[in-house]
Amino acid sequence: MTIEMAAQTWRRGQYDEALTKKQKRIIERDVETLFSPAAFLRELTLDELKLLSPFHPQVEWRGTSVFLSAKAIAALRRLIGLLGDLALLSNSVSPAEIDSAIRTSYSRWLNKGSKPAGREFVEEVIQSLIQQIRHYEFLVQVEGLDLKDQDILYLGSMRIQQSDKALLENVDFNGFLDTEKLYSQFKETHWLIGSAKGSVDIASEQFENQIVLTIGILAVYSAALNKTAIRSTRVRALTSPPEYRKAVRSLRWEMGGKNPSLSDAWGLEQDLPLDSATVLYLTNECFLKQLSALPDKRNRSELEDTIVRAVYWFAEAYKDRNLTMQFVKLWSCAECFFSIDQDHITEMNAKGITAVLTFAGFNVIKPEDYPEFKRQIKKLYQLRSKAIHRAEFGHIEAKVVDNFSYWVAWVIISMVALTERGYKTLREVKVEPPRVL
Repeated sequence: MTIEMAAQTWRRGQYDEALTKKQKRIIERDVETLFSPAAFLRELTLDELKLLSPFHPQVEWRGTSVFLSAKAIAALRRLIGLLGDLALLSNSVSPAEIDSAIRTSYSRWLNKGSKPAGREFVEEVIQSLIQQIRHYEFLVQVEGLDLKDQDILYLGSMRIQQSDKALLENVDFNGFLDTEKLYSQFKETHWLIGSAKGSVDIASEQFENQIVLTIGILAVYSAALNKTAIRSTRVRALTSPPEYRKAVRSLRWEMGGKNPSLSDAWGLEQDLPLDSATVLYLTNECFLKQLSALPDKRNRSELEDTIVRAVYWFAEAYKDRNLTMQFVKLWSCAECFFSIDQDHITEMNAKGITAVLTFAGFNVIKPEDYPEFKRQIKKLYQLRSKAIHRAEFGHIEAKVVDNFSYWVAWVIISMVALTERGYKTLREVKVEPPRVL
């Protein structure tokens, strides 16, 4: 449905259909309050002004800002909550945008010297919010990834591609930006491109979430391919100032100022290589397309929803550079699959991880190693408990994180494989442990 059609639909009487009688009474009463003398704090003394918060709600009226009373503030809050619950606006505009639209309309009516009915006021606000709902495309730079012989890598609704000036030339910057200069700032990196629908706030938030899950998917497969990848690589979307990947200099000297020394320390991170042969293997054997499609899928099963949560926490572990926190976050990935009961959590996790890695068809653990590997997982859970419950740190070695990230990555991939076999719930995985797929 286009924006114009949505607005037209609303004008044809959706107000009466979307709102209950009680909600309509609330709107009429709150709008009446906003346009009454009781809505404003007038002739405040200096001492009274000092008691107000610097962020006390105000409205523009006749070229000046007027402080709102407690009654007006409560009325505004009710209207924001009520409009935010409407199906047409829910999850499409943010509370801050609803607040802004209400205040803009409020100020306009005040400066006109008119007092609208509740319905008239609210419908104007709704239509102004509808106009903010758009389909947006986003492009951010990505570092730490080398596509090798590929131009584009599709990951669900997202794609990572080589820089391409032609794409920018198709954008109408309306003279505000120079395409050549803009391209020169972006051309040295790969591009992560996606789309989202909503207001600016909502679409941006959705895209940020898509970024996290996309990086998480790459992190899962990088760990599955290389045990040290969780520490030695870092794919990163440049949505905030990047950390140093170049040499960092340090200066030291002895007490008293003697024997100074200047040294360079180089980062350990390297690009994650993904050539077409690797992508083909991940696609054909490791369910890359299926996992990439899950974040965008509607009506996910319990197991699919849990996979998405696990990918999120794998992304957080991949982003972190503290070994203890990486280890704890990786355990969040694993626990969301197996900690489905309150009792015997250590046993459930150890048994679940071991069974999946042994019998899900990827031969991560050999059947004859099942008992020993299960004991090893229990020991790792004890290390996790020391960090969580006793606030210990520094007790997690790099090799432990490397190995555990590898195993958790294959647990996630195995769970995707199980969804392809018809598994839908966590209880099914527990009751019917996977046998060779």
